[in-house]
Amino acid sequence: MRLRHAILVSTALACLTETAQAQSTAPATQAAQAQGSTAQDNDIVVTGIRRSLQDSIDTKRSTNAIVDVISAEDVGKFPDTNVAESLSHLPGVTVDHYFGEGEQVSIAGTEPALNRILIDGHSVASANWGGNPNDRSSRSFNYSLLSPEIISQAVLYKTPEARLQEGAIGGTVDIVTRKPLDLKPNTLTATLGGEYNDRSKQGNFRGSALYSWHNEADTFAILGSVNYNRENLSQGGVEVFGYLTGDQFVAKDANGNTITDASGNPVLQNPNAKITGGTTADLQKAKLPAYLSRDDFDQVRQRIGYTATVQFRPTPDLTLTANAIMIRGKYDNLNRSMFSYNTHGDLLQAATVNNGLITSTTFGASAAPGDEWTGEVDTDYRRTRLKNDTFTGFFDWTPGEWKVSGNGGYTRASGGKSPEYLTSFYTRQGFTASAVGKVTSLDWANPASDASQWVNFSPNDAKLQQEPAVLAATNGAGFFGAQVGGITNADQTVDRELFGQLDVSRDLGMGLLRKISFGLRGNDHHNQQTTFGGATFANTPATLASFNPGLVPSSIYDGLNVSGNGTPYAALNEAGAIAALNAPGNLNVTRSLDTGSYFNVAERILTGYVQLDYQAGKFRGNIGGRFVSTRDTSHYYLTSGSQTTLVTTPNTDNRFLPAFNIAYDASSTVVLRAGAAKVIARPRFEDLAGSLSLDDTTRTGGGGNPDLKPYAATNFGASVEWYFGKQSYLSGEVFYRDISNYIGNTNVEQTITNQLTGRTLEYAISRPTNGGKASVTGFSLTAQANLIWGFGIQSNYTFASADTGINGQGLPFLSRDTFNIIPYFESGPFSARVSYNYRSKYFYQFGRLQSADYTDAYRQLDFSASYNINAHFRLTATASNLLDETYYQYSDTPSAPTAIYKNGRVFSLTGTARF
Repeated sequence: MRLRHAILVSTALACLTETAQAQSTAPATQAAQAQGSTAQDNDIVVTGIRRSLQDSIDTKRSTNAIVDVISAEDVGKFPDTNVAESLSHLPGVTVDHYFGEGEQVSIAGTEPALNRILIDGHSVASANWGGNPNDRSSRSFNYSLLSPEIISQAVLYKTPEARLQEGAIGGTVDIVTRKPLDLKPNTLTATLGGEYNDRSKQGNFRGSALYSWHNEADTFAILGSVNYNRENLSQGGVEVFGYLTGDQFVAKDANGNTITDASGNPVLQNPNAKITGGTTADLQKAKLPAYLSRDDFDQVRQRIGYTATVQFRPTPDLTLTANAIMIRGKYDNLNRSMFSYNTHGDLLQAATVNNGLITSTTFGASAAPGDEWTGEVDTDYRRTRLKNDTFTGFFDWTPGEWKVSGNGGYTRASGGKSPEYLTSFYTRQGFTASAVGKVTSLDWANPASDASQWVNFSPNDAKLQQEPAVLAATNGAGFFGAQVGGITNADQTVDRELFGQLDVSRDLGMGLLRKISFGLRGNDHHNQQTTFGGATFANTPATLASFNPGLVPSSIYDGLNVSGNGTPYAALNEAGAIAALNAPGNLNVTRSLDTGSYFNVAERILTGYVQLDYQAGKFRGNIGGRFVSTRDTSHYYLTSGSQTTLVTTPNTDNRFLPAFNIAYDASSTVVLRAGAAKVIARPRFEDLAGSLSLDDTTRTGGGGNPDLKPYAATNFGASVEWYFGKQSYLSGEVFYRDISNYIGNTNVEQTITNQLTGRTLEYAISRPTNGGKASVTGFSLTAQANLIWGFGIQSNYTFASADTGINGQGLPFLSRDTFNIIPYFESGPFSARVSYNYRSKYFYQFGRLQSADYTDAYRQLDFSASYNINAHFRLTATASNLLDETYYQYSDTPSAPTAIYKNGRVFSLTGTARF
């Protein structure tokens, strides 16, 4: 809190400094404005950071709604690898850094799925790469695919207008791309550089090029661009796969009742187990980390993007534009995990209880040939290709006093794991595990680097395999052996939309009503996910040592407070996993469609709106309404006994959404704004299907509900903005979101056979339901000041609080406190900027046993500097995540970890040429 207060005070002082300067230089400024055309003739223009800040202010100040803007030059001065990172510098915007790079954007305290991203006013298809817990099939775009180079401006609408597409409760981001008629003819920009991640110890090349041309008559123009970015992520991590209770250590009778001694105390399954820090009754009620892992995640993210734009202006009142955006992503990744099973009551030898948590446990070895494995080593290699294609046509026609515009096009994205290679090895040795906050320890009876201690299956697991896929592959003979992994094509997502929009407006003159706008929009959207399971069967047990494993080094976990002989540990690389699954004598089969996780949602939306812009003296604004008709048709499979049936469920929702905005120009430098609107956000596509997906590692699963209705909310916002100098302003904003029909999850424990893996386990199943209520209340303070001697500062602070009816639990992704402080310096050819971002803890999800899982507070410190060698060449150096921040998640209390990660620092050097 002291740091936050210091930032606010220092920012206020900076604003006062700028105010004094503005007053002392006002005559000179007014003189310069009076000679504006002369200044242009003499090429006296503001460029660089200050130019971008001024462009953003000009856009923000002229609107009727409450908006924030970030301009292209501003984006270029930040060390941002995608647009999500750029948006995080705006007030009220937070991003999640699960893999170090921002991918999920939250606005005004609402989770990413309740916000929208548009490109040039239309929606964009999105698909995921699989394996990312933040990458659920939803309506939020994967920002990691969108390069900053293609944008002209990013406009964040915090209060909606009737003319804007519906679907956002927090806010709508409209990415405005570059257009050739807006640029000088023969504009050529090229960048070339490299980056280095100090955790992956890898360097990579990155580059981009843009060319734009138009004829002298401004009637024909073309623009083309290409950008390439490659980065190596290396994430060292500690994970806890859910929490159980010590009740599993207690002896039970045939009816499942706890057995007690003469004093009424619970009797342990192993009566010789030593309990420290509490009684056996305390142990029975305490929370226990179910599976404690050492995780190594390595990914190559390669993104190639192409854009092409053609503009034709046959007459002064008609402009035709065709635009194509094509993105290709390669997100191959290797995930290796070694973890203990802290779940065997009869093997418990010692336990420590502290404040309701079992912080340390010791288990004895499981006697072969029993079936109690005590630990596991997994190698999971995923090949992933992402495709995203968007083709759009626009027209702008101004016949007389009317303006008619429209767009239509097609957007499609696909992705998923194609294929995924998964192999596992197990052990029965004893171990001691401990987890207290960010400090964890795992000690095996033999070091985890001893590959001979890990085996792919037990002889007792072998049996005659006769599932349909095996019988088909063996001509009906079957196969005697056990499953040791599989090769699957999982989470194959296809997301596509056909859309069209027509907008008509007319200026009405100088009365109260200044402009009328109305229009129609229709779209046909389809979102589908398919998975084809795979299984690998072996007939002879083999140890991990048989496949020439390597070691996951202890250095991967530097800074993560990891101890014990659980690191380094033996594991396979990509080639080793593939070789193990294709070993001589193994049988690989592809199973039929996994009907449990399949879904196909067809969504047709038709909307119409009317909006009136008004002005009376110093008052201006707009009022209007939007009618929205949504029809969802969900296709999914239901299984009852041995019968599996494809089911189709339609769902229609009709709503009228009014919107009102008002602005008051209190003086030449002060603007007051307010807005109110009814808004909706539609459910995630996977939530609209009755399908069920399962995860054997975490013993969790999720399904959908085809009867879901959209989230609904009433939004209110108000702001005060004081523009007291060049590139300088001070603003305060308050916002309120009254959300009804909130979609929450119900959780149940079920024993299910996973069609994908063939394993029968107890899963924690979560399904979405309507009916909840929530509200978000908050405010933002923003200060931006052009100081003296080339120095300046940008800063903002946002407070958000949620009322969900559940004591102590906020909305997903809502941080109570968020702030940015960004000092910069620009003088002559040199500029530099430091960016510090902080967000407080936030609720993430409900885990097993209804635990509330949180992500802890996160800080990000970045730096960038550039030097203009001459009018055409610039060098830029950047450094991100300089603090090498730890990403920490926990269950209910910070002492109960669920995930601890480090992603490393990233350094880059880039050269830019502009002609």
